[in-house]
Amino acid sequence: MKAPRRDSGFTLVSVLVALAILAIGLLALARAQASIVASQGNVANRTTALTIARDYAEVLRSRSPWTLVSEAPARVDARGTPDANGAYTRTTNVTVLSTNLLQVQVLVTYPRSATPIDIVTLIYRSS
Repeated sequence: MKAPRRDSGFTLVSVLVALAILAIGLLALARAQASIVASQGNVANRTTALTIARDYAEVLRSRSPWTLVSEAPARVDARGTPDANGAYTRTTNVTVLSTNLLQVQVLVTYPRSATPIDIVTLIYRSS
């Protein structure tokens, strides 16, 4: 009489199922990594645009309030310096709210975004 045979190990089907599950997991991980990298690039551009807007708002605050006027869109580089090939666009709108009060808005658009950075400040003009 023969001794009963013991089957041990994995079947081909179980190995293929395990590989399929592993492949799906790795694809999901790769997709998440690509999304994170794209998001980091967008955050870097947004941070640069915010810095440009804040710096220019401070430049405008240091000027005489009686000389402030709206400015047409201007291309600027990452440092806020005017550059015809700059990746950022800076616009300034000055609105007189009352005789002694100005509203100054600095808008900066940046690459791969539909929503610009918008900084608004109020400036008092003394008589």
